[in-house]
Amino acid sequence: MIDLHLHSFVSDGDLSPSEIVRKAKQNGISTLSLTDHDSISGIAEAQLACKQLGIRFIPGVELEAATDISRSRYIHILGYNFNNSNILNEYLTKLREERIYIIMEYVKVLRTLGIYTSYEEISSITSGLHITAYHIPMFLHQNGYYESFSQAKKDFINPSGKYYIPRNFYDVDFIINLILKAGGIPVLAHPCRLPQKNEALDSYVAELTSKGLLGIETFYPEQCNEDVIFYKSLAQKYGLLQTAGSDWHSEKSQIPCLSETYEGYKRQLHLFVQQSFLPLLHQIIAPDQTQQM
Repeated sequence: MIDLHLHSFVSDGDLSPSEIVRKAKQNGISTLSLTDHDSISGIAEAQLACKQLGIRFIPGVELEAATDISRSRYIHILGYNFNNSNILNEYLTKLREERIYIIMEYVKVLRTLGIYTSYEEISSITSGLHITAYHIPMFLHQNGYYESFSQAKKDFINPSGKYYIPRNFYDVDFIINLILKAGGIPVLAHPCRLPQKNEALDSYVAELTSKGLLGIETFYPEQCNEDVIFYKSLAQKYGLLQTAGSDWHSEKSQIPCLSETYEGYKRQLHLFVQQSFLPLLHQIIAPDQTQQM
């Protein structure tokens, strides 16, 4: 079984990279990718753990990309199997500096709301590894300021949120090209979350493909059977690699991969893996690694 969309506490997940690997092993995962938001700091740990437990590992990352001139809307692009981490790290270091500035601005906003905190306190929930705007709603929810994590996300990191602070998203052209330059495979993450549907999504995928997109996340827990069929048809139409992932963050997540409800997810994924994924896995990892699948 596979899972090519997982998050550790290096970005906004609950577990360490090695803990995720151990949990994946317990749930029958034989091939996985760690795809933390805007960070590849956990890859070495995850890769070592996979080697020790006999799991095939594919380096990954999830990057945000602006989709319009105002840069107020964005999509997520997954990058897989890159072989030049220096190119990515140069970008990620610059991005990290920008994120620190944004967090400091959020601290100012929180103080106007009577929530007296600091950058240090907010960053402490990340185990000191990496901090993003996602940690603002995490902090607010964990400390009881918001009962609903989803509402905190809506208010603070959604572009239409009342406390949203604009971030400098890089154009999707830049992000796709960055992954390609690093020797990786750019994949459109969770297409069900895009505002475009049906013909509009078809046109948008065609546009992204012309910019260098090489894959689409066909199987994703929030996508119904009709979605999967449609995304599979887009992949076939534009010659895109199809991937599958849970987007797991924590045991409290609504997305059931490594949680106790994983069995249902695994049964749904089985047919996809047999019919669509295995023939394409050779495009990501060495052929000799796929023989034992």
